[in-house]
Amino acid sequence: MAIIIALSFLLFYGFKSYQELKVRPNLPPVVYESAYEGEPSFNLKIASQGFGEEVFQDLKEELKNSNADFITANLGEMKLEIYADGKLQKEIKVLSKGKDGSWWETPTGRYSVIGKEVNHFSSIGQVWMPWSVQFYGNFFIHGWPQYSDGKLVSKEYSGGCIRLSTEDAKEVYDFTRRNTPVIVYDQEVRPVIFEKLKPLKNELSVLRISSEAAFVLDLETGNVLLNKNADEVLSIASLTKLMTAVVASELVYLERSIVMTPEMLLAKIQSFSFEIGKSYRAFDLLYPLLMQSSNGAASALSSFLGNNFFVRQMNEKTASLDMKQTNFVDSSGESAKNISTLKDLGKLAKYILEKRSFIFDISRGKNYPFFGENVFKDIKNYNEFYDLPNLIGVKNGETDAARQTILTIWQLRNNDGKSRKIMIGILSSLDRKKDVQNILDWLKDNFGLK
Repeated sequence: MAIIIALSFLLFYGFKSYQELKVRPNLPPVVYESAYEGEPSFNLKIASQGFGEEVFQDLKEELKNSNADFITANLGEMKLEIYADGKLQKEIKVLSKGKDGSWWETPTGRYSVIGKEVNHFSSIGQVWMPWSVQFYGNFFIHGWPQYSDGKLVSKEYSGGCIRLSTEDAKEVYDFTRRNTPVIVYDQEVRPVIFEKLKPLKNELSVLRISSEAAFVLDLETGNVLLNKNADEVLSIASLTKLMTAVVASELVYLERSIVMTPEMLLAKIQSFSFEIGKSYRAFDLLYPLLMQSSNGAASALSSFLGNNFFVRQMNEKTASLDMKQTNFVDSSGESAKNISTLKDLGKLAKYILEKRSFIFDISRGKNYPFFGENVFKDIKNYNEFYDLPNLIGVKNGETDAARQTILTIWQLRNNDGKSRKIMIGILSSLDRKKDVQNILDWLKDNFGLK
């Protein structure tokens, strides 16, 4: 079994790589009042937040209505659909995908064809993948892979690509061309587990927070519990590194090593001391990146693909997740031009929670010995709340332009004993820790969540 897991991992990561925000003045803390009914003082909403599969279904309808040629891959139902001129032409069975919850889980999102090969070779997995259609990074739709001696790969080997029968893969290959839209989503018929959370009383209590923007989202249902300027585009500082971790985990073979150079440590602020000339594994670099917000780790990770190319892929990923108000100019968040909204960050948080949950685990300091001894497993964690048992994930940031920022994911229980995954996001704060704690107290008092 260990060999199968290792080979699966190699298969996934072994493919060849393809080819002025205005600074706001500091504002004093303000007392905000909110009411469940009537006119809210800072746009409080108890409503559905559109994200996840609904976005992809809307895009699918848009492409159909525009008579476009495109393909969809529903990983929940394991089927691929070919559309020509907006009309369904054929439904194809998906034979395998990246294992759910694994390091190589297939990424969902809105993509487009960026290349095709009649027979793509994985240099590390040492396998050939017939009729390969590349849609994102090292991810392909392809036929049944085989070794150089012609032996077919066992069905137990499951990388992150979308595997079809070789005959079906050729049909997809022949149909697609460069820039053909590819929608990858994960829709299953699931029972509704939770009703939307409602306040315990008619009027919500006063909430004191210093942040310019705050957002509380039930990630189980999309229920918005608190919205203060969640649509406002603001500088996000090192919350950028959450996307850096996503792109690195999806496009870089994490067991690869890189030598730390002086150029990687040019950022004005370095929270972690790397040894110049020393070699570090990509996976290990995720620890100082997420636990100490290391700019050096961000630069080293982006250098695997080239800094400019890596940042382009960060922005490609935002587009695939329908994060329309987000833009990155570096992998660290040092620039004030790394911008987003809390609603966009909610989409990123949901994606990480469902597809790359180990990123949140690492942000809390969980040790993964997957690649052997982790040289950074005992470093100090600079994230607030990281040691609380009901915290799922956390990332903070701070620059002069962004002030203090933080995104946290919690496992909170309501009065009926059911746990809910709740995101609390804060941008442009004078005291992010106090703001989050005040919101936690507010959730307990008004919704019974604790």
